[in-house]
Order: sequence, then structure tokens, then C-alpha cells
Amino acid sequence: MHWLSRFLFVFFICSAEGAFVVNNAGRQINGTKISASEDGSVSLTTVSGQTMTFRKGQYRSATADRPKELARAVQLLKQGQGGQAVPLLKLVKQECRYLAWDQTAIQLLADYYYASEQFAEAVKEFQTLDDQTDMVMQRKLRKAMLQSGETASLLLILNDDIATGSREAAAQAYLMRGVLKTDAGDPEGARRDWLKVATFFKAQKTLAEQAENKLGEME
Repeated sequence: MHWLSRFLFVFFICSAEGAFVVNNAGRQINGTKISASEDGSVSLTTVSGQTMTFRKGQYRSATADRPKELARAVQLLKQGQGGQAVPLLKLVKQECRYLAWDQTAIQLLADYYYASEQFAEAVKEFQTLDDQTDMVMQRKLRKAMLQSGETASLLLILNDDIATGSREAAAQAYLMRGVLKTDAGDPEGARRDWLKVATFFKAQKTLAEQAENKLGEME
């Protein structure tokens, strides 16, 4: 469960206790109590007892006390009892919406579902994350979509990766699109995609080698 070990390092380094809001000016306002509405508005009770309300767009981030359910879920995951951790993570996801810990819970849910090959559920959680730029997450999302049969949506993403992504993202997209074409009965289309990687993406050595191996398997 190496994905959990990687996550726990960040989890404990970044786990600051206490409720606070960081406003658009970058100032952290500490409090004793915080809550969020469905529209993204956040209410913070300051140390002096004042209640401050921040509309969505009026703050950079808002954070609640770390929920005890999250700590228990992490413990269960470490013990290999992911099934028991899921309800706790879903509770944190619901109760801490807009208060930072929902994103932690979503990431843990997504990674657990992915590791346990519940790919359709993993796709839903990955797509719920606020930050869609993480490269590791993007690779997992695309693989989960492939495994769960969401080929139409995946093809749109891969085409966009090829058109606008980095060199590595484009090469990976060509490789995966080739798999989709093979599954769809278009081996020549797959060959063209893999040949592009092998020919034009030599700087992405590992991916070029994968393409060459796939081409070799077609001979």
C-alpha cells in the first residue's frame, strides 16, 4: 500500500490543528469554530467571539479542525481495512465540504478504490478533487477510466492531451489511445499512434520503449 505511505507523509506534515480562514489578501484569521454552507460561504467564529462570514470567492482557503473520523479512517487503511474506512471518509467528505479535509478524504477514497480495482468509483472521486492538475492523479484517472470502460469520455480527454498537453502527456495519450483503438478493432489506427510515440517522442525514453514493445507485439 505504497500510495498510503506517500500520502501519510504529506498528511502529517500539513496537518495543522485549528479553524482558520485565509482571506484573499493572504492573511490567516484564526477561530474557534467554522462551518460552511452549500454555496461555499464560510462562517468563522474568532477567538474574540466575533462571527465573520466569507462568501465563496472572498477567501483563498478555509480549514476546520482535523476530524477524528479522518484519523480513524487512516488507521483502518493502514491496517488493511479499507472497507471499514470508506463510510468514515464519506462522512468527512460531506461534513467538511469547503473546509480542506473534504479534499483529503476524497483523495484517500480515490486512491483506495483505485488500489482495490474499483475503477468506476475511483473515477468519480478523482473527478471530484478541486485540483485536477496533479500528474499522478491524471494518470490514475485515465487508467481508471480505461479499466471501467468509460471509453468515449476517455477518448475526448486523450485527444485534448495530444493537442494541448506536455510532451509526456501527449505520448502517454497516444499510447492509451492505441489501446482503445485495438479494443475497438482498429489495429492499424493503434499502430499509427504507437509509431508516432516511437518516432517523435524519443526524448520520453520509457514511453518510446513502451511504444516499440507494442509495435513488436503486432508483428
